[in-house]
Amino acid sequence: MAKIKHASAYDVIDHVATTAKKKKVMHLSSQEEEFNGEFLKINDKKLINFGTCGYLGLEKHPHILDKSHELLNRYGSHFSISRTYVKASYQDELENLISKIFDNHPVITFTSTSVAHQSVVGTIMQPNDLIILDQQVHYSVQYPCQFAKLQGTMVKMIRHNNMEMLEEFIKRGYNQYDKIWYMADGVYSMYGDLPHKKELLFLLEKYPKLHLYFDDAHGVGWTGTNGCGSVFEHFKHSERVILMSTLAKGFGCIGGIAVFNDAEMHRKVNIYGGILAYTHPLSPANVGAAIGSAELLLSDKIYVYQKELKDSMAYLNVKLEELNLTNTSSNETPIYFIGTGSVKVAQNLVQRVLADGLYVNTATFPVVPNDKTGLRFTLTRHNTKDHIDQLVDSIGRNFYVAVDEEKEDLEKIYKTFNVPFKGEKSIKSVASEKVIVEIYNSIDEIDVARWDNLFKDNGSYSHNGLRCIEEIFSNNDKVEENWGFHYVIIQDEKNEILLATFFTSALYKDDMLSLENISMQIEKQREQDPYYLCSKTLAMGSLFTEGKHLFANENHLLMNEALRVFFIEVEKLKKATDSTVVLLRDFQPDFKYIEHFENEGFVKINMPNVNIIPIQSWNTNEEFISQIPSKNNKRNIERYVLKYEDQFDITFKNTITSQEAEHYYNLFQNVKKDNHAVNYFKYPAKITQILSKYEDWEFMDIRLKGGDETICCVWSFRGDKHYSPLIMGLNYEYVESMNLYKQAIFQLVKRANYLNKEKVFLGYSADYEKQKYGANTISLHAFIKVDDTFNMELIESMSNMKKG
Repeated sequence: MAKIKHASAYDVIDHVATTAKKKKVMHLSSQEEEFNGEFLKINDKKLINFGTCGYLGLEKHPHILDKSHELLNRYGSHFSISRTYVKASYQDELENLISKIFDNHPVITFTSTSVAHQSVVGTIMQPNDLIILDQQVHYSVQYPCQFAKLQGTMVKMIRHNNMEMLEEFIKRGYNQYDKIWYMADGVYSMYGDLPHKKELLFLLEKYPKLHLYFDDAHGVGWTGTNGCGSVFEHFKHSERVILMSTLAKGFGCIGGIAVFNDAEMHRKVNIYGGILAYTHPLSPANVGAAIGSAELLLSDKIYVYQKELKDSMAYLNVKLEELNLTNTSSNETPIYFIGTGSVKVAQNLVQRVLADGLYVNTATFPVVPNDKTGLRFTLTRHNTKDHIDQLVDSIGRNFYVAVDEEKEDLEKIYKTFNVPFKGEKSIKSVASEKVIVEIYNSIDEIDVARWDNLFKDNGSYSHNGLRCIEEIFSNNDKVEENWGFHYVIIQDEKNEILLATFFTSALYKDDMLSLENISMQIEKQREQDPYYLCSKTLAMGSLFTEGKHLFANENHLLMNEALRVFFIEVEKLKKATDSTVVLLRDFQPDFKYIEHFENEGFVKINMPNVNIIPIQSWNTNEEFISQIPSKNNKRNIERYVLKYEDQFDITFKNTITSQEAEHYYNLFQNVKKDNHAVNYFKYPAKITQILSKYEDWEFMDIRLKGGDETICCVWSFRGDKHYSPLIMGLNYEYVESMNLYKQAIFQLVKRANYLNKEKVFLGYSADYEKQKYGANTISLHAFIKVDDTFNMELIESMSNMKKG
C-alpha cells in the first residue's frame, strides 16, 4: 500500500528544544571570559552556577592545571596515531593510576564516555545476548545498543528501577540467550535517584547468566573510596559487572573510562575495541589533567573535598525539607529536581530564578513525561551556604508565584509527584463567569442545526454522521470496539460559541504512527498479548474521522478565557475516562494557538499529510485531463487509468445486502492486515451494515466488466459541499495488473464532480499519487500529552531491531 509521512522523534525533540530556546530557558550561551565554576555570565548577567556537573569543583585545581601544562609542554598538542599501533607512555600512566582508584581492576580510557560505550557495547555484546535497558539509562548507553541490534542482539527495555519487570525478562530469556545484560546508571542524571543495589546483587547471585553494565558518570569522584563512585564497591567482586564512567563531572577533566572485573573482557576491548581502534587518543593536555585528578583522588584530599560537598548537600536537603516543595530527588546525590507539573509553570519558575541571579536547568519532555516537567539543578563545591540560601529563597518564593500566575492547581502538582500536600491551594477558581461550558455524551443531546452549522462541511462528523459512528462503536463485544463519546461546547453569555469539538475515549495502539517495521514487530507480540503497548486514549475526533475537529471563534475577545476553561475540561475528561494519553489532532500549519497548547504541557507532533482536491466542474474525461497542469501526470492518468476504465463495471450504492456487507468488510480487511502505516484496531464487523442504514454514506463497487465479484469498494461520506471517501477495500490480485488503486482514486474524483461537490477529502497516504489528480497536500500536526513515557521510549528503542 501507499506510504505516509510518519512522525519523527527527532522532529519532536527539535520542536521542544526550539520552543524552550525561544523562552530563554535552554540553549543559552555563556559570556564569561574566565570560568571558575562559581558563576556563569548569561545575557550580560552574572549568575550563581547551579547547573554544571563538576561536583568537586576541580576544573581549575592547581595540581590538575600543572599536570596538564606539563604534558602539553613535553608532548605537544596531540599524539596522532591509533593506540592499535602505538600507545603513548602517558596513557599507560593514566590508566595505571585510575586502576588504583578501582582496586587495581583493569581500565581503558577513551576520548569520551560516549565513545567508551560504543566501543565496549560493540565489542562485548554478542548476537546471542539479551540487553535489558533501564528506561532512564543515559542516552549514550542506549545509542550503541541500536547498532547492537543490527548484528542480531535482542534489546528490551524495562520501566525505571522496576526489579520485578527485570526478573520477569530474565526468566523469559534465560534459556534463549548466552548472556543477559542489564544496563543502568549509577546515579540517574535527571532525578538524581539511584539503582536498587541490594536487589541487583540478589539477582546477580540468583541468575549466573545475568551481567550488569553501569554508567556511573554522575557518581565517580564525589563519592566512594578514592572517588570510585556510587556502585563500584557494591559490585567489584563479580566478574559479571562492567563499570563505565567519565573523566569529566566529578573527575574534573575530560574523557571516558571503562573498568572491568573480568580480565578477558578487558583484553578484547583493549586489543581492538571497535571504534577505539579508529579514534585518536586523549591529547597530552587532557591526559595530564586526568593524571593530576587521579593523583588527587588517590590522596587524602579527596575525603576533604567529598565531605565539603556532602556537608553542603546535607545543608541544602534540610532547607528544601523546610520548604516542603515537590523535591523528588534522592538526598544522597547532588542532583535535584523540583517538580512543577506543566511546562508553563516550569518555564515561569526557571525564568524567575534566572532573574534572581541563579542559573538552573529545565527538565522537560521527552526526558520526562509532559505533566512531570520540573526545575533541575546541581550542587558543587563551588556553591557556598550563602549561595544555597539564595537559591532556596528564590525557588521557595517563585514556585508559588509561578503556579498562581499560570493558574495551575497546586495540590494537583503535589499529587503528580506523590509528595504530601500540606499547604493551601493558591489556584484561583477554575470556574468562569464569562464563558459557559456544556458537556454531552451523545450527539442526540445537541441540536442538529447548532452542530451542523459548525461541522457539517468538515468531514464525516455532521450530526447525522456522528449518530452513525456512535451506533457503530457501541454495544460491541471487544473493548477496543467500544468508544466513549464526549462533546464540548464553550459559549459566552450571549450564546455565541467560542470553542466546540468532540472527543472519543478508546483503546489505542501506541505505535499507531510508528514506522511500519516497528508496528510489524509489535503485532507479532500482540499475537500472544492483544493489548501489548496499548493505552486508553482521549482523542479529539476519532479513528473514523478526519478533518478540522476543533471549531475556534478566533476573533472573539474571550478566546483566551475559553482556552483556559477548555484545557480544564480536557483534564476532567481524561480523569473521568481513566485515559493515560490525550491526543488533540488534525491542526494545520496556520493554527493560531500552538503556544497555548504547549504551555499546557502538550507536545506538538507531526501527523500524516492530508490530501484535498478542489473540484473544477467538467463533463468529459478529456475536459478533466485538460485541467491537469503536468504533462507527466496527464500521460500517467491516460496510460494507467483511462486506458482501463472500460474494463470495469462501476456502481454506487446507498444500501447493500448482508452478503455485500460481509464481502466489502473482507476487502477492507485485505488492506488492513497488510498495512501498518497507520496502525489501529480493526473496526467492528457490523460497520458496513450500519453505514448502509444512513443516507449520508454510499459505497463504490468496482467489478471486472461483466463479472460477479467486487474487486474494490470504497465507503464514502457525502456532505452538503464535500465528498469524503474514508475506507477502501481491495482484491490485491488486480492492484498491479489493472492499476486498480489508481482507477479507484479517479472514480472517486469523478463521482464528486458528478454530485456537484466543491472538494474531495482524499485522506492520508499516497500523497504523490493523489497530487496527480490535483490534490493539495496539507501538512498536519497534533498535540499529545502522556502520563508515562515508557511505551513511547520502548517503541522508539525498537528502531533497527532485528526482524523475526
